[in-house]
Amino acid sequence: MENLLNKLHAAGLDHTRVSGEDAITLWRHVGEHLASTPMQRAYCLIISAEYRFELNQVQLSIDELKQALDILELPQHAAEILAVKNSLCERLGELGDYHSALNEYVSATTIAVEHSYIDQYVTAVIGLGNLCDTYGDHARALRYYQKIDSIDLAITSRTLRLRYKLYMLACFIKLQRLNPAQDLLTECEELSILVSDKSLTGQILLYQAKLHRLRDEHDAALKALAKAQYSASTNHASWLALMNRIEVAYTLSAIGKQPLAVLLLMSKLKKVESHGSPVLSKQFYDALSHVLASQAHFKTALEFEKKAYAIESELMKQVPITELGAAQLRRLTRFELQLKLIMSEIENKELKETTKQHKSTVAQLQQDVLTDPLTSLKNRRWLDAKLKELLLSNTPFALLVIDIDHFKSINDELSHLVGDKAIVNVSHELIEQFRRRDASCVRFGGEEFLVIVENVTLQEAQQLAEDYRKRIYQFNWQPILGERSLTVSIGVTLHHAGENTQRTFHRADKALYRAKALGRNQTCCEE
Repeated sequence: MENLLNKLHAAGLDHTRVSGEDAITLWRHVGEHLASTPMQRAYCLIISAEYRFELNQVQLSIDELKQALDILELPQHAAEILAVKNSLCERLGELGDYHSALNEYVSATTIAVEHSYIDQYVTAVIGLGNLCDTYGDHARALRYYQKIDSIDLAITSRTLRLRYKLYMLACFIKLQRLNPAQDLLTECEELSILVSDKSLTGQILLYQAKLHRLRDEHDAALKALAKAQYSASTNHASWLALMNRIEVAYTLSAIGKQPLAVLLLMSKLKKVESHGSPVLSKQFYDALSHVLASQAHFKTALEFEKKAYAIESELMKQVPITELGAAQLRRLTRFELQLKLIMSEIENKELKETTKQHKSTVAQLQQDVLTDPLTSLKNRRWLDAKLKELLLSNTPFALLVIDIDHFKSINDELSHLVGDKAIVNVSHELIEQFRRRDASCVRFGGEEFLVIVENVTLQEAQQLAEDYRKRIYQFNWQPILGERSLTVSIGVTLHHAGENTQRTFHRADKALYRAKALGRNQTCCEE
């Protein structure tokens, strides 16, 4: 892509100054006259397809994505093919071509497994579950989402992990399985603390409100919905806003304020009828029918119930649910075994590489390239080598994950220069705290730090973490931050013999989620 942009620059073209039809024309010209490789021509089609989708030219967008797929080849373009297939499935869903979307999802799962793209595999499985949800078979959709559980730890994107758990949560709620829904909601709330996505945060609040309503906790439901209206992101703002409105209407109807519930929904009727997706329109008509019936407007309620039924019948005709049955689920089960084997092969390769590169790695530890320039702590490259060394020598260790609370607000309100000074002081105190221990301090990224403490019990590691937390809390921040204070949250766990470091990180991350969820300035452990 960089080479293609350089060609645009050399030709005197500026793609950042055009949009809409002008952008489509520009990228067609680039594809025909400047692109010199199949990959570059495919990029031109993909970019043009995105502009067409923004202009609601859905079928033309699909056509260009298919042209890009015809150009791309396996195995060298596997990542790009999977990304295009994901976009293609979304477009096909927009047109109601669910059969073609199913074929693309099935193809994507096969390619992802064959070429070891676990996150892309998860995305495709979510798509299969979504098709079942669109049909209305939430129990079957749940079985698809649960197929991801066995490879949960291998998902590299926290946002993707949260997304699939939210789809599971929605199914639990629709199936009235409130206890597992509550447990999963708690897990999603913890995970969302470290995922900066307002739309996903808004969905969590929406599902929280649904659970409150189903338990007749109507005041709590309305409070959650009031928070949710401020959590819509650009991509899903309309969807989330309408879902919140529907949930508010159900809650108002439940507490005897049916006229207000009807008024709330009727104000959006024209917009839903002109722009609503089939699934969203059905949910809207169901809600409107419910609140009208509760107000004894049975004739009007029946009209909207018929509209919802007509949409449901059409969706049941369009979604190839029989092809999403037991055979497809068994195929995914076989893929799970292959994915676990891939994960195991990666771990074995890591250990073999450790043996071969041990001497050169030790020498590299002395170089500046392994040190974070701002804090003088070790960096992530050094961390990888250290963890391999510990695994090779079977050395027991504790892992502490430390995160500065509300650090973004320090940068935003006081400047990045002040934020850097705060990070430097947090790092200095970290070095002082662990100077006399067999410990390694690492700046993991941004405001997040790791400490590896060797040969300690979980209780000892927790006490060390708590001592450091208090040290930061009691530090004199006034010269740097003025009236602001600064605290840290810490997650602590022990590495278990025989496990890979990914699992250790996951437990430490989970403990950190809990520390954040408990109000920050906390130390939490995970055994």
